[in-house]
Formats: sequence, structure tokens, C-alpha cells
Amino acid sequence: MPNRIAIGLVVYRPSINLIRRLQTAIGLNFSIYVFDNSPEDPVMREFCKRSADSDVKYITCGKNVGLGVGISSVCAQAYYDSFPALLFFDQDTVFDHTTLGFIDDFYKHNDDLASSYSAVWFNAKTFADGEGGAGFIFNDVLLSINSGSLFFLENLKRLNWMNEKFFVDCVDYEFCLNSSNNKFKIGECSNTPGFDHDTEQEDIRCRVFGKERKLRKYSADRISSTISASIRLMFSSIWTRNNAFTAGIIRSLAGYIFWQLMSRILRVSKNNQGIIK
Repeated sequence: MPNRIAIGLVVYRPSINLIRRLQTAIGLNFSIYVFDNSPEDPVMREFCKRSADSDVKYITCGKNVGLGVGISSVCAQAYYDSFPALLFFDQDTVFDHTTLGFIDDFYKHNDDLASSYSAVWFNAKTFADGEGGAGFIFNDVLLSINSGSLFFLENLKRLNWMNEKFFVDCVDYEFCLNSSNNKFKIGECSNTPGFDHDTEQEDIRCRVFGKERKLRKYSADRISSTISASIRLMFSSIWTRNNAFTAGIIRSLAGYIFWQLMSRILRVSKNNQGIIK
């Protein structure tokens, strides 16, 4: 029996590990929407062709148009195919059958959240003070990321999907601001089994001030892009008088800059584990 939730991804030169995860989702009868930002790489295109009978849909613009366009495309296609919700994953986020079963069960118990929420963000965090039923740990949040988000598609349509002017950086935070300005909440459901947003990332584990932390040193161009996008969001939130979001994006940007400086002080690289006491 087909699921009421679709799965969406935006990919760029994906690894074979993603193919294995998608095969798991196909086996559980999920419909999958893939937006390919690297169609010259045949891996995903050929997989989707082979899986066409399993309701896997392949979308591309023939070039890399970024996350704003890509997420808008998979969500809009699923919406017009009559799906009420879409679960989005980054290509390097690990999930398995327990992850999908947990999220599907959550949706079945909480589909009424679509009346006031634009998305629920799933992750593997744990919080002692979380609230929720049926074993779910649920909180409202100001900021969330795309990967692991269950988007309520009718509300996304009301928000005019994602902002396509944001290429990669801050696509998720702009969505959070747009949701907040339009009186939609964003939830966080933690303790999600089988969910791993770290293993396939390029983060390096470092011990900083006696505490282990994952760091990644981005290029100067990427840092400049993130700072520019964050400043745009900061001024947008000031313009719309969203003081809570203004404070949140300032804290986020300050933390980002600090840890990028630390990654350089520690000389973080794949061949070096930085340690500072």
C-alpha cells in the first residue's frame, strides 16, 4: 500500500550509499522525487530509469540550479501528485527502515499539525525536557535545517515554496523566517532511530577546551556566501520586525564565524585532528 508521505532529495554527484538507502525506501513503498543538479553524472539518472516502475520520479534542469529551486521542484511535484507531506533528506544523511517507520508513525498520529505547522524537523538529538506522545519527543523551534524535515505541502504552497534566490546557504533559514512571518510554526521531533546526519559529512572530530566537537573548514568562497546570505536574512527579519528571528540569525552567524576561525587555528583537515585544551 503506498504511503501518504513522499520522499524528496536534491542531489549532486551522489554516492552509491544513497542508492542503497533509496532501495530501502522503495521496498517500503515510498514514492521518491529526485532533483538532479548533476545530470552529466549518470549514477542517479540511470537508477531512476531502472526504478521507474517503483514510483521514482527524476527531475532536472540540466545544470546545477541549487537547493532553492531543487526543493521547490520536488515539493511542488509531490503536491500536485496529491501527497499531503514530503520528507526531505540531504544526499549524505543516513536513514534506514526504522527512520522511515518512525516518521510515518509520527505523521499518522499527528497529521493535525498541518493546521499550524509548515514543517517538522526530525533528528537524532535527545532532550530530557521534551514533550510529546506515543514515544515522540517534540518541541517548537525557531531554526531548523532541510535534511530530515517533513514538509506539509499545502502550507508550503501558501508560502510560495522555497526562495529560489538562495542557492545553497540559508535556504533552510529563509524558509524558517518565511514560516514565522506567516504565522506557521516549525516543530522538532528528536530521538529519531537510524538517523545519522554526521557519518557521511566531512566534519572532523576535535577536542576543543576539553570537549569533543565536530568541525569543518569551509572555503573562503563558501564562508563569504554564508555570511552574505545570513546578512540578507538578518535585514529581512528586521524589515518584517521579527525580533526573535533577528536575534536567532545573529547568534547563528556569530557561532559560524567563531568555529570557522577555530577550524583554522586548529588547522582542521582530514589528515589532522586538532586539539586545544
